[in-house]
Amino acid sequence: MMHNNSSQSAGFRLAETKQLFDCIRAGESASVVGVSGAGKSNLFNHLCDAQTQAAYLGDDANRMIIVRVNFHYAPDFTDRTIYSLILEQLELLDGAGARWGLTPEVFTAIGAQHERLLAAGSDSLQVQRHFKLALRPFLSPPSQRHLILLLDQFDDVCREAEPRIFMNLRGLREAYKDRLSYVTFTRDLLPDLTEMDLAREEFYELMALNVIGLRPYTPTDARALLQRIAGRFGLPVSEATANRLIRLSGGHAGLLRAAYLAVARHETGLPDDDETAVPALLQTAGVPMECEKVWRGLNRQERKLLAAYAHGFPADAATEAAKRPLQIKGILTNDEPPTIFAPLFARYAQNQEAEWERPFYLDESARRVWLMNNRTATLSAIEFRLLQALYHQPGEILSNDELIAAGWPHVETGVSDVALHARIAGLRKKIEPDPQNPRFLENLHGHGYKLNLA
Repeated sequence: MMHNNSSQSAGFRLAETKQLFDCIRAGESASVVGVSGAGKSNLFNHLCDAQTQAAYLGDDANRMIIVRVNFHYAPDFTDRTIYSLILEQLELLDGAGARWGLTPEVFTAIGAQHERLLAAGSDSLQVQRHFKLALRPFLSPPSQRHLILLLDQFDDVCREAEPRIFMNLRGLREAYKDRLSYVTFTRDLLPDLTEMDLAREEFYELMALNVIGLRPYTPTDARALLQRIAGRFGLPVSEATANRLIRLSGGHAGLLRAAYLAVARHETGLPDDDETAVPALLQTAGVPMECEKVWRGLNRQERKLLAAYAHGFPADAATEAAKRPLQIKGILTNDEPPTIFAPLFARYAQNQEAEWERPFYLDESARRVWLMNNRTATLSAIEFRLLQALYHQPGEILSNDELIAAGWPHVETGVSDVALHARIAGLRKKIEPDPQNPRFLENLHGHGYKLNLA
């Protein structure tokens, strides 16, 4: 039997891994959706492991080039940055090129095109040209190689990148057919991340039939996770305790890890009845933190529906529309009626404020403002950062300099007060019932701005 060099067992995330490799073998693209703490990093390591690929793909593994591109640290989402990050990962394959029949000369050529791409600056046509030329040695006939780009942290790319990037990625796919595939990894369904223009819609069409939810771990994977944690920290617990923690956490990797460490480190006991054990775990430091990360990654409608289920209340038709996305993410079960996946998270949802009842609410996950329970237009990245800074300090005056630092965090100089005022004016058009007589976003001349929520 072939052994896996990653830290996971050969059968780790069996259903999701098989589905992904089936898509890859067929030359398809896919969209993977998973909430915070679902264990995406472990899945990446598993997918990129050569022996895992051989186990699922057989001889086809020798023509499949699977590359992870992480956009988490991207300073911006320009063509130049996005293409450069992809080429950087391709260059890092030079030590293993023989596996796919790639010579050192191929990597030299890629490096040369990458340098030309960087030197092209803001000339988008030249940037695009050098990116295409860099990919050609990987994909052009008579080669049968298949390049699979695992696009991690793709949420902000989907929101912020120019439409031409999606058009170009789609065009490359059409040029190389089933020898180029994309697998996007996001915390939400791509159509729910932003208002979809034609370019984004056509890019999403590539993967719309292959949407894979990164659900909580199976009991087998969850036990393996606990074994690794116990070995790492030297903190074993009984099998009965481990099984209870798996059930209470629903198998969510981050939540399970936090609950396990809280019990193993004696931060709390684990009473025999759930009605006592759940509140005890939610009073530790790690467990509510993991719940909050999941909660804040959901949009307003999803949180509203979960609160209704947690309290046993009926939900209106508009809120019920959030049920399917929550089932894809594994937050709701596929039962009828659905239930929240974990007793710990259900109690957390039950305890949350009904934020959707506020007259002014910033949905940070979706980058939208809700006014009097009505949804406004999606905010741009700069508008969102400006409003977020004000929203977290309601009623407090933020100076122009503070707002410029919040709105343009990667720009050290050159952003003027005039540019700030123009962005604020655009923001008011989206969030104020009457932008000429602002109710929420107030300008205190000579001092700055403040957000009035009362």
